[in-house]
Amino acid sequence: MSLFYSLNLTIARRFGFKSKSHKFATFVAIISIVGIAIGVAALIIDTSIMQGLQNSLKNKTLTNVAHVTVKTDKSNAEKLLHLDNVIAVCPYIEDQVLVQTDKTVGLALLEGIDTENLMLRDGHSLEELKLPFIPPKGSYNLNGAAAIFYNLDMRLNSRVKLISTTNARYTPMGLTPRARLFKFTDYFASTHSNAICPVIGNYEDVRKLFYLKGEPSSFRLFLHDPFMLDKLNDKLDSMGIEHSDFTATQGDFFKALAMEKISMIIMLCLIIVVAAFNMLSALAMTVSSRLTDIAILKSLGMQNKKILSIFLTVGLLSGLTGTLAGTAIGIPLTAVISNVMSMNTAMSEIPVSIEISNLLLIGFGSMLMSFLFTLYPALKAASSNPVENLTRG
Repeated sequence: MSLFYSLNLTIARRFGFKSKSHKFATFVAIISIVGIAIGVAALIIDTSIMQGLQNSLKNKTLTNVAHVTVKTDKSNAEKLLHLDNVIAVCPYIEDQVLVQTDKTVGLALLEGIDTENLMLRDGHSLEELKLPFIPPKGSYNLNGAAAIFYNLDMRLNSRVKLISTTNARYTPMGLTPRARLFKFTDYFASTHSNAICPVIGNYEDVRKLFYLKGEPSSFRLFLHDPFMLDKLNDKLDSMGIEHSDFTATQGDFFKALAMEKISMIIMLCLIIVVAAFNMLSALAMTVSSRLTDIAILKSLGMQNKKILSIFLTVGLLSGLTGTLAGTAIGIPLTAVISNVMSMNTAMSEIPVSIEISNLLLIGFGSMLMSFLFTLYPALKAASSNPVENLTRG
């Protein structure tokens, strides 16, 4: 069996790549290999950069955004900690407020995170949550996104008035919103895609502004992977717990990023498709020029399935050679392109993530396409009539 396999491989190499009398078919086969290599390399570069960008934006954008917010009693908080993908639970307040400065008025999303009552799952640490700086209790200081300083023309240590309609009071002047003076003392990077900038204050200070009393009724869930929300949402629905997640504000942004990644992959896959068509043309020319040789092999007793395997081997060898060459070119070229782009931009570094799963998927897709485009000429060769072909000479 091993000898017969070696014979098939030897015949396949001679038919596909060592034909002196059919040099044009060999040239087209080489072009198809080059095309597959270019397509595979381009796909590796694109998926690595896009995956790195997606991972970087996920880590930076979702660090300061509540993954999931639930409204429930404190007695259920510990149960939430044991749900799959949840690594921490803490009391949380979030509401929109008006920020009034000496010059203008703007809208902000005020958040209060109670780290004193934060519950961590076993095996996880507080540093893993990457929480921003939270001002101390009673300071009435704020840590805001950098964009809000630009939008409201503020500087550090600027005093502002926060105005909220939550639990507004009735006075002789009518319905009066609640207001309190705060001071912006810190800032963090603005990586969110929401037009309303987030602002973080001490949990107790925020509770006083909103005039919230009693036990906490809203909790923030920190997830190990924020993109794995489906099972958690289904579980919360089955528990009858009201909840919301980051997709309400950031979902469209990540969907647009995913659509751009998919569209780039589809366009680059067309390179491999064109190369596979070249492979089909080369193999079809090879089959038509080798009909007499095929007839001789059949007259010597070679079965149709062996003829089929020979020409399938020709196509798969071309696909394998192109895939390996594209992989060998694409991986180092990804690092080179990342370094060049990083040096020519104001950004510190272009994120790159070369994942084994993506490489295997690209390789499998390339080989599958090579097999499909090789199948028709191989079937034609296997079904050819040896008597007619020998008669033609």
